[in-house]
Amino acid sequence: MSEDEKSEWQKAVEHQRFIDRRLRDYRRANPETVKTFMDFWRQTKHKSAIPQKYKELIELALVIYGRCVPCIYQHTKLCLQAGATPEEIIDASMQAVAIGGAILYDYLAYVMETIENFKTRSSADEDNKKVSAE
Repeated sequence: MSEDEKSEWQKAVEHQRFIDRRLRDYRRANPETVKTFMDFWRQTKHKSAIPQKYKELIELALVIYGRCVPCIYQHTKLCLQAGATPEEIIDASMQAVAIGGAILYDYLAYVMETIENFKTRSSADEDNKKVSAE
């Protein structure tokens, strides 16, 4: 499959794999710095006054504002997994656009593609579970 034939979703998955590989190298070279950051990051994930679904929606708005395409895919997926509806995800995304301006509007395409891909994959997973159970 040529680069032109790949979907944006596939490109983002490959980009995330690249990031993961390169960050592994960074972690090996800088274990103390990474541990400090990851300990802080994990603290933000603990139960708090803000329910997980809303934390994920906030994070999605922030990565849209930051224009990080692989992050948009990842955080849209995390929103869905945390129980956010597509409507809530789009609303949170539009908050980023409202603050960041029209230049962010195009990034909604990545949100929409993730929602579509997640629904398609979830439906396929459900069908596979039904077939396995029969």
